[in-house]
Amino acid sequence: MPDVSGWTLVMAVQAIQTEILRLRGTPGERIVPGDELLLVDYETAAEELEAAYAEAVRLQPNLPDYSQLVNRRS
Repeated sequence: MPDVSGWTLVMAVQAIQTEILRLRGTPGERIVPGDELLLVDYETAAEELEAAYAEAVRLQPNLPDYSQLVNRRS
């Protein structure tokens, strides 16, 4: 995996979570073709980022807990 800083991972996790929440909150009548697939892609990315973040926290323990990043606006 390419090297990225822990703080870059923080921003990526937050950005992906924002999009997941946006797509989940879209009313059914406003969903456009491809939104469900996009949501699945974002959820897959979130899982991969969670694993990468766990490694980053091990190396850089001053990072916030992952749960703080994904629960900030839920």
